[in-house]
Amino acid sequence: MSLTTPPTAPPPSRAPRPPAAVPATRRRSLRSSRLPLALLAPAVALVALVSVFPILFALNLSVHETRYTQVGDLVGLQHYLSVLATAQGWAMIGRSMVYVVGSLVLALPLAVGLAHLLDRPARLRRVFRVLILMPWVISQTVAALLWRWLLNPDYGPLGLGSLGGQRVDVLAGPVLAMVALVLVNVWLSYPLATILVLAALQGVPAELHEAAEVDGATAFRRFRSVTLPMIAPTVFVVAIMLTLLYFNMVTLVLTFTGGGPFSATQLVSLEAYQQSFSYFNLGLGAAYSVILFVFNVVFGLAYIRMLRGDRDV
Repeated sequence: MSLTTPPTAPPPSRAPRPPAAVPATRRRSLRSSRLPLALLAPAVALVALVSVFPILFALNLSVHETRYTQVGDLVGLQHYLSVLATAQGWAMIGRSMVYVVGSLVLALPLAVGLAHLLDRPARLRRVFRVLILMPWVISQTVAALLWRWLLNPDYGPLGLGSLGGQRVDVLAGPVLAMVALVLVNVWLSYPLATILVLAALQGVPAELHEAAEVDGATAFRRFRSVTLPMIAPTVFVVAIMLTLLYFNMVTLVLTFTGGGPFSATQLVSLEAYQQSFSYFNLGLGAAYSVILFVFNVVFGLAYIRMLRGDRDV
C-alpha cells in the first residue's frame, strides 16, 4: 500500500489593498494652499486685462503700419527708428528729461520742507494745511487755464507786460515757457507728495528726537540723522510716483503750452497723444508710448535699487 501525500491547496488569493486614505491634515493643507490662489485669480486676471494686454497690444501696433484703426503690414522697427535715429526724436526725449528731472528737483524738497513745517505744532495749523494742499483738488485743465490767465502779458496779474520797452510774453519764449511749465507742474503736484511725506513724519517715534536732543544734536542734525533716514523709503516711493506722473502727463502740457513755442515744450507724452488721437497714426503713437514705458521701467528700477542700497547701508 503506497502512501501518497494529498495535493496541497493553492494559497488563497489576496484581495487588492484599498489605497491609503489621505490624512485629514494633508487634505486641509492642500485646500488651504489653493485658497489664496483662488482668491488672487480674479485680481490677477483684472491686472492682466488692464495692464498686460494694453502693453502687448501697443507693442503689436508699434511694429505695424496703421491706417486709422486698421492694422496693416509689418514694418518692424521703422517707427522706433523714426524717433531714436533722428535729431528731432532725441531733442524731444531731452525736453522730457528736463521737464521730469526739473520738476522732481523742485517738488521733492518742497514737499519735504512743507511736510516738516505742517508736522510742527502751531496755531491755525489746519488752515495752513488746507491752503497748502489746495492745488491738489484742481484739475490739470483748470490749472493750465488759470496760469495762462495769470501769466498773460496784457491783463494777467503775474504777467511781465513790458520790460525795457519790449513786450515780454512768458509763453512765447522757448526757455521761459519750459520754466513756466515746470513751475506750474510743481505747483500742481507737490500737495500729493506733501501728504505722503507728512504721514511718514508722523510715524517717526518722538523718543528718537528726544534722545538726539539730549545728546546735544542741533535741529538740522536731528533732521539729517534721525528724520531723513526714517522717511527715506516714503520719499523714494513718492519719487517713483511723481516720475511716472510727469513722464505720462499730457493734459497740462496740451492745455498750457500746446507743445510750443517752436516745439520747445513738445514732450514725448504729448507727441504720443497727438500722433494717436490727432493724426490717427496709431503705429507711431504706440512706438512713442512704448518708449515712455521703457523710461518708466528704467527709472522705477533705478529708484528701487537705490532704496535697497540705502537699506543695506
